[in-house]
Amino acid sequence: MKNILFCVCSLGLGHATRTLPIIKHYLSDNNIFIVSTGQAMIYLKEELKGYENVKFYEYKDYPALERGHGIRFYIYLLKDIAHAQKRILSEHKFVERFVEENKIDFIIADGKFGCYSTKVPSFLINHQVKLGIPSTFSIFQKVVDRFNYECFRNFDVLLIPDFKDKNVNLAGGLSHSWILKKLDHQFIGLLSSYTKKTVKQDIDYYFIVSGYLHETKQDFVSSLIEESKKLPGKKVFSLGDTKNCYHKIDKENNIEIYSCVSGELRNDLMNRAKVVVSRSGYTTVMDVVELGKKAVFAPTPNQTEQEYLADYLDKKRYFPKFNPKNIKGLDKLLIKAKNARDFENQQKTADTINKIDLIVKQTIKRKKAIMLVRFLDLIKRNILIGLDNDKNNISVEPREQKLIEQRVYH
Repeated sequence: MKNILFCVCSLGLGHATRTLPIIKHYLSDNNIFIVSTGQAMIYLKEELKGYENVKFYEYKDYPALERGHGIRFYIYLLKDIAHAQKRILSEHKFVERFVEENKIDFIIADGKFGCYSTKVPSFLINHQVKLGIPSTFSIFQKVVDRFNYECFRNFDVLLIPDFKDKNVNLAGGLSHSWILKKLDHQFIGLLSSYTKKTVKQDIDYYFIVSGYLHETKQDFVSSLIEESKKLPGKKVFSLGDTKNCYHKIDKENNIEIYSCVSGELRNDLMNRAKVVVSRSGYTTVMDVVELGKKAVFAPTPNQTEQEYLADYLDKKRYFPKFNPKNIKGLDKLLIKAKNARDFENQQKTADTINKIDLIVKQTIKRKKAIMLVRFLDLIKRNILIGLDNDKNNISVEPREQKLIEQRVYH
């Protein structure tokens, strides 16, 4: 039985939902420690309730980047990046203490750049290897890439939830960057918490509206509901609000609204959907591919990652995009979605989980071997020094020996 630490970013539910199948894989015969906050923490607690071998720990997350409008957007961006850098340093110190106190065997972090340890194998899940920045700041792209590299290099392996093929993948240039040449990384494929089921597809349009930038969310939801009234068939909304749970039914317009869904209900609704309408969050993209669903995507305003993904997937003719500020003509776009091409790669989450498990085992074995060689080399050097000291009657303080002994895995 191992002690495994999962550190999960709370900036969007996607980090929590895609980490969930990995947690469940290790759940049966290990002690699980989860560090997160906000709606991600609420979601994981709901999905994992009843398990006595799971413990939760609250820790503050990074500031919500890419907020505000106009000049305020750039002011916030610079302030938030500086704040995020400080938070990364502080969370690393927290994790190092946590590893010592709880005898952690290895760490899996999703979007948490400071959650690594020099003492145990550490893995980072991240699809955004290249951080998309506003065109105004494009001259700083290499500086930003260098910052990403400095964050990633602290982990033993970077786990990229996408496909290696540069022509057949879901994240395009975001996951295929020049900095990978210098990093130990693996393309692991899809990561989705959904399980495909054979059920009747009686939901014509399933609207998923989550995301952490609440200032743009309410107007978007209101516009979608109004536009959905013009569509024939059954419409279901899931709003991703884990703090205020409610369920409403509009019989006149055949609309059903869930403030939040989890467990079997969440899986059931997605499986019953014919077409999905959502933000172009990367985890949602993987979810619809996992279940083979048709979809249309709208990027969250000012979120450069989502804007890039929506453009990229639209150009690839996998999923059409629409403007969240102008939702007119949604009916025509949905017809286009039904005729879009299917994603070519057939690898699913079950294959990804097996691949992650193998990578973790190989990395632990490799690090044990490296530390053993270092430890034996230290003993050899100490013996030689001891023989020399016997001749010269000099005592040696074994600080280096103690440090390496602490890092040898038992």
